[in-house]
Amino acid sequence: MKRAAFVAVALAALVWPSPREALAAPSVWMKARDPAGASRLDLLDEADQLLLKYDLAQSEPMFEPSAAVDLLRMKDVYLLEAVKRLEQAGGAESADPRVRVRLGHVLRRLGQDNKPPNPIRLEEAIRVLLTVAKGSAPPAITSVAWNELAIAYAVLGKRDQEVQAYGEALAHEPLGHHRAILLANRAESYMGMGRLEDAIAGYRAALRSLLPIEMFHYGVTALWGLAVATDRDGDLDSALASIALARAYDPGDSKIHASSWFFSPPHDEAWYEALGAWSRARASNLGAVRADAYTRAVESWEAYLERAPSDDRWIPLARVRLEACKKERERVLSAARRR
Repeated sequence: MKRAAFVAVALAALVWPSPREALAAPSVWMKARDPAGASRLDLLDEADQLLLKYDLAQSEPMFEPSAAVDLLRMKDVYLLEAVKRLEQAGGAESADPRVRVRLGHVLRRLGQDNKPPNPIRLEEAIRVLLTVAKGSAPPAITSVAWNELAIAYAVLGKRDQEVQAYGEALAHEPLGHHRAILLANRAESYMGMGRLEDAIAGYRAALRSLLPIEMFHYGVTALWGLAVATDRDGDLDSALASIALARAYDPGDSKIHASSWFFSPPHDEAWYEALGAWSRARASNLGAVRADAYTRAVESWEAYLERAPSDDRWIPLARVRLEACKKERERVLSAARRR
């Protein structure tokens, strides 16, 4: 499933702790008493503003083809400028964990958001983030550092380290929707390792930890993840029912298509699309909509098989699902033509 990349990836995401939340804006007296500390807070604030601009640019519509190139360049500039501010604030050697955790975040974004991802940037981010995660920072910052590490490990395909990082983040995040995000993200990691029982239990734990009102924002992606895990565990009908419930909260599938989330591995997106289209086909009473949805489901299963590496553990099941979807499409559409 997609992870919050704040995330994410995103998730769905941990609230990024702002320097203004942890410490008031530098006053005249503070600037006189501790000019270095005041300057550091100003640089942190500038870096946060650049990160905000980057995130806004991620979601901006691009109506002109030329705008896409300009937007990509501008997004890179925002992150690179944020790195400059954070390096001026002490960078990886700063005694302030807020500086280092933000620097790790920016480096991770620079590594992850490239196509393909840049492993050198990601490893650099990991080195910085480990100094925070294994240090003596406040629990909220430590949790963010471990979450960032988990995302970096996910992009690099290091599942064991990823699961461990989510476990550490959960140890510092006892309550709230942030914990639900971490539980769901770890469940996705378990699914990537083939540990379906742990994955299903993790998604259900994430859903149980949410208040009803929080389901609209944080529960949707967990329901989608549960659907894929349940399907891979052999229960297609329950999987499609989970997607139907997710769409009760988010009819347009906006949550799983948000820019703050990503698929790990990338070709998993086709599995989500296939189940989503299949669920829509079964739910629709309109013949044309149903036919189109079945076609998209078949195409998505074919796309999964085309994109997946030869050693992908789910290829045999994807072949079974493709044939089952084709047969169901033919049976349902033939019955509709006879009426």
